[in-house]
Amino acid sequence: MAEPGITLIAYSNEDFMSRKLGSLEELERYLDYPVVWVNVTGLEEIESIGEYFKLNETIVRAMRRKAPEVRAMFFDDHLFLLLHQVYEVEGGLKREKIGLILRGNVLVTIQEVKGDVFNRVRERIREGEGLIRKRGADYLLFALLEAIVENYVPILERISAEMEKTESLILRKPDQVILKKIHHMRREVLFMRRTVFPLLEFFRRLRMEGASFFGDETAKQFEELHDHVRDILGIIETQKELADSLVEFYYSTISMRTNEVMRILTVVSTIFIPLTFITGLYGMNFRHMPELQWRYGYPVVLLLMLGIALGMLVYFRRKGWI
Repeated sequence: MAEPGITLIAYSNEDFMSRKLGSLEELERYLDYPVVWVNVTGLEEIESIGEYFKLNETIVRAMRRKAPEVRAMFFDDHLFLLLHQVYEVEGGLKREKIGLILRGNVLVTIQEVKGDVFNRVRERIREGEGLIRKRGADYLLFALLEAIVENYVPILERISAEMEKTESLILRKPDQVILKKIHHMRREVLFMRRTVFPLLEFFRRLRMEGASFFGDETAKQFEELHDHVRDILGIIETQKELADSLVEFYYSTISMRTNEVMRILTVVSTIFIPLTFITGLYGMNFRHMPELQWRYGYPVVLLLMLGIALGMLVYFRRKGWI
């Protein structure tokens, strides 16, 4: 578990400040800012956060669960959102839960370990870029949710690129390594689907039940973000179908190669049938076989066998069998 830590970003249209806090009590002196963002690393602080902000007990229990579902909970003076960030790590993808609490002008984010996808948002606040310093905490919530959703896109783009590359590899050399790679990509696609699919209901509830927490302009942007989630899920569904088709393509290619080998073996076997008959006929060693005493019998039989083999090869070639 990461070492607990609290960082604060408070800002207005004209001013900005960022610092680490030793405890939540230090937050009091910064509450006059129009927007206050408190980021907490480590779940050890969840109890003190609940006491300080007088949060509903269900929020604390939701954050404590080891495998929580996506949640959107609405109360009289605050809302709580729980969803997942996704990271690329060695060997696959990793999912980390993150909680967001909006209460008045204060937005609290709670994450399990240090590191998130919010650096671009922090940069926009620091530089005063766009609307973020001109809007309230509801817009900051939107910006953070947008950053989480947008982080799914490069992961999906990487998976799509690997699928295209794998398709060409199947044509060149279909082996067990390629098959394992296909199944690995399919697991990643299903992982992303399990992560993104619940967000459809999540954003629907956020728009319908959480409307009182957002201004009109921010509410419209949540609608656009909801549509973006639908688009991402459409990409995931397409990738799932492509992954399934890659498995079928792999086995079809293997089957075609097997059929090619069997066809060659069949041709070879067919050519050797008459040759085997001739050698078997003259290998019976009967006493009265005139050809065995003939001076040119041996070379004639060899030439006959060669002629039969060449004739059959020509015939198979004309038929398109080889």
